[in-house]
Amino acid sequence: MPGPSLDDWCALFSWRPISVERVLRVRTMSGTQLVLQPVRPGGWSPVSAAEYTVWHLTAGSPEEDELVLEEGAAAWSEYVAAARGVLGEPVFAGSWNDPDFPEPPDEWHWLTPSEPRLKRRNPYRMAMWRSPDPEGPVTELSLRHGGKARSGAGRRGVMVILRCHPRDNQELH
Repeated sequence: MPGPSLDDWCALFSWRPISVERVLRVRTMSGTQLVLQPVRPGGWSPVSAAEYTVWHLTAGSPEEDELVLEEGAAAWSEYVAAARGVLGEPVFAGSWNDPDFPEPPDEWHWLTPSEPRLKRRNPYRMAMWRSPDPEGPVTELSLRHGGKARSGAGRRGVMVILRCHPRDNQELH
């Protein structure tokens, strides 16, 4: 719940809570905004993932939608290259239609199942690293898009998102 207990918990990490509606948004000491995804909708605890949008772009018109995806894919590739320098080789790096795209082990997993992923082309690109520590997180760098209505009208926005998920003990297919 919002209040002194949340403020005290955030202070342990030198964070300041910004919003607690649906997800917990915090501001770090450096001014960065993090989004902490809850395990259960409607609350902020316990946290199932930490998320940070590292890059984003929105089309100026519907005609630029595909160009925005291309620019997003180029930016994603640059971020993957930079992450390799820190995290090593990813266990997976590819696009939405890659036959080796990891499948979730169950319906509650954070990975997008193949049917909606293939239908929506989202995430458009994804790279995934597993920590060498058995208790360490799984790091995901993805290019996601949105902003386009089902009718096809509207402008597309794309984001390169970095997420850290707690390690699950299930093997991903």
